[in-house]
Amino acid sequence: MNSETKQLVYDHVLNAMNRKIEHLTVTNPFNESAVLRNNPFGARIVPNEVWKGSKFERSFVTTLGQGIFEQIGAIIARGTGAEAINQHKTTVQLNTFQFETIDRIVNRQATSRRGETRETVEEELTRIRQLENDASINLHVISDLYIKRDDGREEFYSFKTVKPNKDQTAAAKKSLLYLRTADYENEAFFALPFNPAGEGNSYLNQSHKIPAKFFDMDDTNFVLIGANLWNKIGENENTYSELLDIFEEVGHLTSERIRAEYFGL
Repeated sequence: MNSETKQLVYDHVLNAMNRKIEHLTVTNPFNESAVLRNNPFGARIVPNEVWKGSKFERSFVTTLGQGIFEQIGAIIARGTGAEAINQHKTTVQLNTFQFETIDRIVNRQATSRRGETRETVEEELTRIRQLENDASINLHVISDLYIKRDDGREEFYSFKTVKPNKDQTAAAKKSLLYLRTADYENEAFFALPFNPAGEGNSYLNQSHKIPAKFFDMDDTNFVLIGANLWNKIGENENTYSELLDIFEEVGHLTSERIRAEYFGL
């Protein structure tokens, strides 16, 4: 990232955290009596600090998931000279056989059991693209992040939390198949901002396995996680580490505010 892009990312993250801290200290502060009322047994045997910390953690995770990462992605992509849009609508045309087949594939995967064999995404696309029918249907696909590079390449990202539920993953899979069926050149990805199993490890080295119903989570042609995601967006192998550095720099300010203003330490 160039210095201007780094500053824009820094400002975006810091502003989001400042709003979060104000919300949890002024607008919606921790209510000890509400914990005692709503969890009368737990509140009596677990220190108050646990519940207070839990509230902040839940709220913080929600904030990150409500567009923060995809907005950072747009900032980084623009820094490379690309066009980048959040919540971008693309209209694609498929024939009805293709649409119905995609629906069947994803719905079957949603009810599949662990260990069942299935086609790769590439095999699915090959089969779907071969289907022919004169009847067509127009579909509107919303991408959390759309990038158009200087050379005309188009990238579509479905950003999800690192442990998405079945419905979220199924919707992302359908979007990916729609986009890549309609245009072979489209680069559409299932995107997770970091790897809950630890960077460099297989995603499946942790307990949450739902996305594996729909994707080979190690196939970077269709799934981008952590460093693979951010380095792709930034078109640079250092983008992920630079992004972590920015978050750490912001954390030097926000951690002290949280300790003082939220926890009163």
